[in-house]
Amino acid sequence: MEGTLVVAGIIALIVFAAAFAAEGRGRRVVRLMLGVEERRSVTEHLYDELDRPAATLDVVGELGRETASIPVIAPNARHRH
Repeated sequence: MEGTLVVAGIIALIVFAAAFAAEGRGRRVVRLMLGVEERRSVTEHLYDELDRPAATLDVVGELGRETASIPVIAPNARHRH
């Protein structure tokens, strides 16, 4: 029974490592370890000001104004072939 658990644990670790390497951050860590990608400075834009739209509680109205220019097709319109 112990042998089965050990084999299952090893397989689980291999699958976990493969999934981590395939994920975005994991892929970057692997590339850094292999020397394919060089380290970038993270702090250079850490405290930059961001342009943000004014806060509004009228979310539905905002979405309505943004989507007003999208053409609407009538649900019972027939397409010509």
